[in-house]
Amino acid sequence: MLFEIKNFLKKNKIDFLLLPNSDEFFSEYLPESKRLVKAITNFTGSNATVIFGLKKSFFFTDSRYILQAKNQLDKEEYEILDIAKTPVIYWLQSNLTNKKIALFSKLTSVNFVSKIEKFAVNNIEFFDEIFIDKISINQAISKQSPIFYCHEKISGKSDIEKRKIIAKEISGDALLITKSDELCWLLNIRSSDVKYSPLLLAYAILFKDGKVDLFIDEKRLNGLTLENVNCIAQDNLDLRLSFLRKKIKTIDVDFKNLNYFLLKQLQKNDFIINDKNNEIELVKSQKNPREIYGAKLAHNLDGLALTKFILWFKNAIKNQEITEISAQQKLHEFRQENKNFIYESFATISAFASNSAIVHYNADENSCKKITDDSLYLLDSGGQYLGEDFFGTTDVTRTFLVGKASAEMIEKYTLVLKGHIALARVKFPRGLSGSNLDVLARFHLWQVGEDYGHGTGHGVGAFANVHEGPCAISLRNQVQLLPNMILSNEPGYYKEGDFGIRLENLQRVIELDEKFLTFETLTLMPFEAELIDFKMLTYPEKKWLKNYHQRILDELFHKLTFEEKQDLSSLCEVFLSL
Repeated sequence: MLFEIKNFLKKNKIDFLLLPNSDEFFSEYLPESKRLVKAITNFTGSNATVIFGLKKSFFFTDSRYILQAKNQLDKEEYEILDIAKTPVIYWLQSNLTNKKIALFSKLTSVNFVSKIEKFAVNNIEFFDEIFIDKISINQAISKQSPIFYCHEKISGKSDIEKRKIIAKEISGDALLITKSDELCWLLNIRSSDVKYSPLLLAYAILFKDGKVDLFIDEKRLNGLTLENVNCIAQDNLDLRLSFLRKKIKTIDVDFKNLNYFLLKQLQKNDFIINDKNNEIELVKSQKNPREIYGAKLAHNLDGLALTKFILWFKNAIKNQEITEISAQQKLHEFRQENKNFIYESFATISAFASNSAIVHYNADENSCKKITDDSLYLLDSGGQYLGEDFFGTTDVTRTFLVGKASAEMIEKYTLVLKGHIALARVKFPRGLSGSNLDVLARFHLWQVGEDYGHGTGHGVGAFANVHEGPCAISLRNQVQLLPNMILSNEPGYYKEGDFGIRLENLQRVIELDEKFLTFETLTLMPFEAELIDFKMLTYPEKKWLKNYHQRILDELFHKLTFEEKQDLSSLCEVFLSL
């Protein structure tokens, strides 16, 4: 495919082609048929932008994937760049003088185009057809999975109620919805168009009266009736827009989530376009009581599987061969013991020794290590759960000791744990954002001259995307933290070529009083006592650990076998004695 791309550049007299790891909906996890970056470069991570050139190509990703990119890419062809140090826009500003770049209009956001046009408006050539689709030799057929409805006993609010809330905030005559998780939340529907997230890839238009145009094949509803929803084939979007223009004038859109192709469709039909953040993302992030119930139940079920895995792992590692792949398969088996487990919420990171220093590593036959000798094993995983009266999404990371620990491993694990506990325990005034709290998780590492390159926490959906906006705990996120947002708490430490540490729980923002908020931890999974230097912990930190492990015993102990109860009691004993 690289050969065909370079031929395309020569034929069209273009210097560069920009390909983001994306689809037209800007999904985090892509259908296999849309994983074009993987098909061309062999890179399996989620965040990447490639700029193909006639002589050389440039690969942009974030710090989580730099090591992975170095392992998976042809270094003769690709120069690997950290987007934090060299943003794509800055690179283009420096390299587009008297040169042309091709962009796929369906894969490029309006905001991105507007930034490039400020310095290179005459250097861009747009292509509506994604020609790479035609030449990919490994294209899978896109799934057309059935759509199912999540009744309000699960979702907490009817779709009619949700539509009324959002419709009140529409400035124009209608709102164009382009994000899959927002569409699924609004209509209380789910599907399986992408791996890991139970979402439907489709567009919709919400009108001020609460009616909706949904651009899908109606057969996918499989007999399901959605009140005041008009199904229209996606191929007829342009035709529908031309018809609507006779009835409405103004339409709200969110430019950061709108691809350039759709903008051209709106402009062609002469709509007045309002660029504004729609309310769906913010309202969706504040979970309602039923969603909170579902999150807690999902974490309880997940915690049982995770704890069973830990107990199995600590016994099995002594007398049998375990690999990164066999370990993650075993965890999957424990999760599958519960009928409400649907599938993983992302690709499990099962990483031993030097592989654990690769932030978003995924084991395969070529990279898989045996879990043996003296080092650390990092396991980052999550699940999607759906029952008759609940749904929920989980995400958890723990780091385990295999063999003997070095003094460095113990020190760094304890520092990461201290940061984790600081963020779990914090009481903070209303009005703060994740950027105000991020330093708590990094403080103890900073004091010894260390840090980690990823954010400390991301928002989490309700039986939806495991990575959900708009809130996050990171140095750059300015979104105010509000009650019932669910976020991860996952500080880490990574020593390239040696070992990595990450400790992650999910936690909910809760109200303390009129002025202050705090967090409630949802995840149930023991920490690794053998990696903790308890002398480095303060009394409040020890108390938090004690209470946390007592809660694990209270909620999970009665669900275990006799042998598992004994093992869990032994594992928690040191914490309960603090």
